[in-house]
Amino acid sequence: MKKKDSFSLKNLIDIKEWQKIQDNFSNVTEINLRTFDPDGNPVTSPSKTPRLCSEILRNCWPCLPTFLGGNGVVDKNLIYFCETGVANFIAPLRLGDGRIMGYIILGPVILVMRKSRKEYDRIAEKMHLSTEAFWDAIVEIKVVSYHGMQSLVELIEDIGEYTLNLAYKNIAYETPKLNHIFDVLLDVAFEVSGADTGSVMFFDDKRENLTIRSAKGIPDDIVKNTKVKAGDGISGISAQEGTPFLINETIADKRIKPYLRRPHISSSMVLPLKIENRIMGVVNLGALKSSQVRFNDNSMNLMNRLINLATIAIR
Repeated sequence: MKKKDSFSLKNLIDIKEWQKIQDNFSNVTEINLRTFDPDGNPVTSPSKTPRLCSEILRNCWPCLPTFLGGNGVVDKNLIYFCETGVANFIAPLRLGDGRIMGYIILGPVILVMRKSRKEYDRIAEKMHLSTEAFWDAIVEIKVVSYHGMQSLVELIEDIGEYTLNLAYKNIAYETPKLNHIFDVLLDVAFEVSGADTGSVMFFDDKRENLTIRSAKGIPDDIVKNTKVKAGDGISGISAQEGTPFLINETIADKRIKPYLRRPHISSSMVLPLKIENRIMGVVNLGALKSSQVRFNDNSMNLMNRLINLATIAIR
């Protein structure tokens, strides 16, 4: 089929479905997202708009980079800052041939750490804003690391790219790309959950064994040599039954107690990775005893939603 320049986001993908993906991603990450076409026209409604934008800085919405008609000056890393000092990240949506079909903007966020209260008071006074209202709104903005934010951008960019190219009939199952999505998924999972160690395990072609396709905080020899049969161990049981496990000091499931052989891990989660209702693997996340992190039901719900987002791209 001959490619047409008239293609746009709206006639390539279901915008209502994309809105759901965007909303879910915002809910998991607690970061505002909005999608625009290449001319700066909104394609979706903003997801999780912070009070700073909706109430305090009403006249600046939508905050856009200069190439989309706004005032944000974009640096080489596709980041721009508004006059309040908060950052926005840009994720281009590309087809396989390199054409940019739109942009996802993530933010505002605060990189690394907040400024002092006095500095924010000075910004508020300069902008003729209430210092109290401005500070209250700033405190609500998520503080993120640069690496963590780049991982979030990569994941949503990958999901968008896969969705677009699949709709355009221009993509096939690619193992390197799949492994990259697993790597990014794990990065984002660590950022959101506070995990210290983790892995993504995937079934082989015969669906007999799980092998590690991506890992963090695990020695290389274990990553290379680990092979778990369906039904064996905690990961094998989770993959065979589709059962998630939350593991901490109050373990109730007797089936998995014999497999708890890592005394340096105080809290962990094992979550099935499903694609079109078929279990294809598991995601394992652990927190060390030296960490303050303890996983709970809320952690499980967040990770399940994050995994569901990633499987959109894999599917």
